[in-house]
Amino acid sequence: MARSYEGETLQSDRQNENIMIFKELIGVIAGLSPWNFPFFLVARKVAPALVTGNTIVIKPSSETPNNAIEFAGLVEKVVIPRGVFNIVTGRGSTVGDKLASSEKNGLVSLNGSVSVMKAASENVTKVSLELGGKAPAIVAEDADIDLAVQAIVDSRVINSGQVCNCAERVYVHESIPGTFTSKLVEAMKQVKIGNPLEDKNLDMGPLVSHQALESVDGLVKRAVKAGAEVLTGGKRLDKEKGFFYQILPKEYPYFNFVKGKAQK
Repeated sequence: MARSYEGETLQSDRQNENIMIFKELIGVIAGLSPWNFPFFLVARKVAPALVTGNTIVIKPSSETPNNAIEFAGLVEKVVIPRGVFNIVTGRGSTVGDKLASSEKNGLVSLNGSVSVMKAASENVTKVSLELGGKAPAIVAEDADIDLAVQAIVDSRVINSGQVCNCAERVYVHESIPGTFTSKLVEAMKQVKIGNPLEDKNLDMGPLVSHQALESVDGLVKRAVKAGAEVLTGGKRLDKEKGFFYQILPKEYPYFNFVKGKAQK
């Protein structure tokens, strides 16, 4: 793409006149990356910035800084002048807001955070936003229900359900809700949960933090209070080491993972 990046010539409405468009670099770009795709989103912010002739300052999430540090180690092996790629760590409420509000920025690339958007707006800085999603899954009347169930479960549990392209809600045709729901519940019961540091053959691990666990627990409690029915799981695994949330039925035993062995 760097080799094909070019300007454009447009035909004017006036006779014997052409309009020539030249693309110029922006300058310094601030990239604030979230925790749930901590390596990939750093790459996705850095590459376009460098290809179009800019420098960039990356601030990874304070919950997952190690991936960005590893990325910086790879960048150091490449022939890039010092100061073109930069990384600074810290909390979003302090370092992130300060970085976004800097008058030196030509653009701020961020994922979420109202406070950061407000900080960037103070200088009328260009922003590139990728915000959270509420991706729906739609199951039509003639759908292959088994395939739909498997696709929804796979989407729901990726990265412990913590990425914006997970299926957040399901719309089911009115003729098949009973069949679909029973199959979905049974499929969710088969999801293997555990400590990924001890067992690599898992479908799902813990949530990223205690705050995330509190958030999920609060969502479920509010849904039940509003009239929802929990068909499987629906509570914390308080005896687990880690921030686990139960998606298995209550009668299922849960496990403590110690030295690679599952113990009841």
